[in-house]
Amino acid sequence: MIRNKMRPLGVHTSIKDNIINSIEEAKYLQCETFQIFLHSPRVWQIPEIDEDTIEKFKQRIKENNLNPLIVHASYLINLISSKPKTINSSRYLLKKEVLMSDALGADYYVIHLKDNKEMEKEEIFDKVRDAFSKIGKLQKCKILIENTAKSKITANISDLFDTLKNINSENLGGVCIDTCHLFAAGYDISKEEGILKFTEEVKKFGDFNFIKLIHINDSKTPVGSGIDRHEHIGKGYIGIEGFKNFLKIEEISHLPLILETPKKSPQDDIKNLTVIREILKKLES
Repeated sequence: MIRNKMRPLGVHTSIKDNIINSIEEAKYLQCETFQIFLHSPRVWQIPEIDEDTIEKFKQRIKENNLNPLIVHASYLINLISSKPKTINSSRYLLKKEVLMSDALGADYYVIHLKDNKEMEKEEIFDKVRDAFSKIGKLQKCKILIENTAKSKITANISDLFDTLKNINSENLGGVCIDTCHLFAAGYDISKEEGILKFTEEVKKFGDFNFIKLIHINDSKTPVGSGIDRHEHIGKGYIGIEGFKNFLKIEEISHLPLILETPKKSPQDDIKNLTVIREILKKLES
């Protein structure tokens, strides 16, 4: 496999059996960075990690020069639910996950903010801001808000940056851009016009400095579908040429890339990593 030298490239790795396994998987795939869940993202229970394991985990990351470390939030967290019980459970899990991410030395904690059609934006911002403020002071880890395929607060670039600015928490570090979500939200990055629309809106409504991470995924659904369905790189509607053009954007050329493409076996990760590495090698030669 071609090894990218210019910017960190990695995948979402498994913590099955032991969190250390995620590092071994990243090492096997010759990654420079990686992303994990701290537990099953579809259950509320989160097991504790003992101090010895935390120290071993941090040491193994250092030994393998893996940077940055990214943690992805549980899918269950909904800070703006209409159900008080869900909000309370979400706040508890959010705090546990972010503090655990910080203890593990994670650089970023990525979260999809849910939408609520019954709430005005101001109420949504208040609830999210309040939840973030209850986390406490972090040593290193910063929360990134990920763009989504469909939402009044995170799908359009203008709304995403409006949300970032209005929450304005000390624990916020910026945003994560997912290419599949961007495409599904109506930004046709398979074409130059779509990439221009994206870059112009970032400059108009925010700043490229707020973008800290790229989730690099193809899309199973057409542009503007509003449906979040990841596909193998080059096998979806964005296509190889789309990724060549997207990865040419100078302002994001230094950012870490994380693949969240479909995975039935490690071979799937190898194939997708190889495709991206080949694109990057041509762009950076």
